[in-house]
Amino acid sequence: MHVRRYDVEIARRPAPGSRPSPTMSSLSAAAAFPDRAAAGNALAEMLASHALLARCAPPLVLAIPRGGVPVALPIARRLNGTLDVLLAHKLRAPHQAELAVGAVDEFGGIFLAEHALALGATGTYLSHETARQRARIQQRRQAYTPGRGAPHVRDRPVVVVDDGIATGATMIAALRAMRRLGATPLLACAPVAAREAIARLSTLADAVVCLETPHPFHAVSVAYNDFVQTDDATVIALLAMAADRP
Repeated sequence: MHVRRYDVEIARRPAPGSRPSPTMSSLSAAAAFPDRAAAGNALAEMLASHALLARCAPPLVLAIPRGGVPVALPIARRLNGTLDVLLAHKLRAPHQAELAVGAVDEFGGIFLAEHALALGATGTYLSHETARQRARIQQRRQAYTPGRGAPHVRDRPVVVVDDGIATGATMIAALRAMRRLGATPLLACAPVAAREAIARLSTLADAVVCLETPHPFHAVSVAYNDFVQTDDATVIALLAMAADRP
């Protein structure tokens, strides 16, 4: 079996008053992950020996749907944690649906990027876009976890997982929500991320764990051989698999 090695970057949350100072361990970079599950297995191996998690109860592993769920499932299994979803949706730029100008989380928080207004995201546009994404979040919560709401995170170790981080808007919204609600310790992880995004996240989480930080960064999909879209049915099935595991 071919064993690959990865670039690793772990950015720890700085002490109050200090400046963020990520520590890096550089290994030989890999061109791509076979798929999201393989990327999740690689992340799981790193997290299994992470110092912050070693002294905690099994964590709550919160995946950002939809692509984060197949990455998070092997992590939850390896850490003996509980898998759930954390719903945060990007706020789309006008006429550029793939570009984020911010994000909204399911707990009511909003994050706006500095470039939002420059891309035409006026107050009126943001009001409509925020309402649209909040409605989608409510629909997904009902579909993914019918009969219950978001998990309680206060004083619980939480690992937030996505399949990749480009601008970081969605992960920023997710981490801010977890901080407000008292998750501790709080880790963010993804198989691949833009270096600029990692730097922004390092002030919001106790640790940021990423396997590849290509430069220049083109797109999350470039890091995967198989990046087929994860649909709602797959998310529901993976959550059921996690819940059924003894």
